[in-house]
Amino acid sequence: MNYTFLFLFFITFATCTVLAKLMLSFILEKGKYEKRLEKYVVVAQNKGNVDKKHKSKDHSTLKKASKALESVMNFSKYDLLLTQSGVALSQGELFIGRIMTAVICMTISYLYGVSFLLTAGFGVIGFYLPIMYVKRKRKKRLQRCSEQLGEALGTMANALRAGFSFMQAMKMVAKEIGDPLGSEFIKALQEINYGVTVEDAFKSLLERLPDRELEIVLNTLIIQRSSGGNLAYLLETMQETIIGRSRVKDEVKTLTSQGKLSSVVITILPVALALYIKLINPEYFNMLFSHPLGWAMVIFGTINIILGWFFIKKIVHIEV
Repeated sequence: MNYTFLFLFFITFATCTVLAKLMLSFILEKGKYEKRLEKYVVVAQNKGNVDKKHKSKDHSTLKKASKALESVMNFSKYDLLLTQSGVALSQGELFIGRIMTAVICMTISYLYGVSFLLTAGFGVIGFYLPIMYVKRKRKKRLQRCSEQLGEALGTMANALRAGFSFMQAMKMVAKEIGDPLGSEFIKALQEINYGVTVEDAFKSLLERLPDRELEIVLNTLIIQRSSGGNLAYLLETMQETIIGRSRVKDEVKTLTSQGKLSSVVITILPVALALYIKLINPEYFNMLFSHPLGWAMVIFGTINIILGWFFIKKIVHIEV
């Protein structure tokens, strides 16, 4: 079977399908937009005073394509992930980035003469690379939130002792603490100013920042608002607990760093060695995929690599 023809057919079919969907959605959305405008507003004849920078930003090709894809396809499962990661991308832009990454990975592997099955595998890996990036950004953002929480509690406690109200103390934290905790506090204050209850605002805050320590702090604040008590002393106590827990986390991270490095080396070394042999001596490497015994060795080695990485991750993962 001619794998070159199949590869070109797949790329052509995928490209034509995406372009057809985009053109169809552009036509439908434009008609709906103009029809809706005729009901509520009068379109001005003179458009010379429109801000060019704003127009180019809002009506760029990427924005249009992402909005068209969002109107045609359902990407709701990545909405919360993008919100928690803080990545400034829409769901359509993320999907376009995934397609582009997959095509780039498949093209590079095809140019290096990799077999069709491995080319398809690289395409699948490239398709999920942006999701892995977003999840990594989400993990770092939550870690940053945990690091900022102790400082935020100390700031709130000092503000309350100085005579500020609870809302004023939150506003001070929102101004003095950086992203992500400060910006999320600003959103929570805006929701409260719009009439949302404190409990619902804190619930939305936890959806955007699902941190366990933050959840404990916010639940404690809600209980304290209904039962009363010395809020400044309570905040200082929670600050000491969180700082102590953070110190223990750092110690555990230091002690398990060697095991984590071992898992990275064990996982990457066979793949890197295979790529090196492929570049240096392609004929010698291709023998591995030209015999059933070679395929069995590749499958067995891949399974062992995955199992080794999994067991090491379980050993070095310690809950604090």
